[in-house]
Amino acid sequence: MEGFDPAINYGPNDAGISAVTIILGIVGLIAISWLFGKIYAQVAKIFESNNKNDS
Repeated sequence: MEGFDPAINYGPNDAGISAVTIILGIVGLIAISWLFGKIYAQVAKIFESNNKNDS
């Protein structure tokens, strides 16, 4: 009788992770990064306009 090797007998689908979940996760990370960049740009623009008004 051979020993049980989980690396051979289990794959990503056994944990409930499908290709759709992986793709949605990657797209979500890209979307969050883009959103953070947009928010950062708006905040930077507000601070720049405040600095111009102060001088």
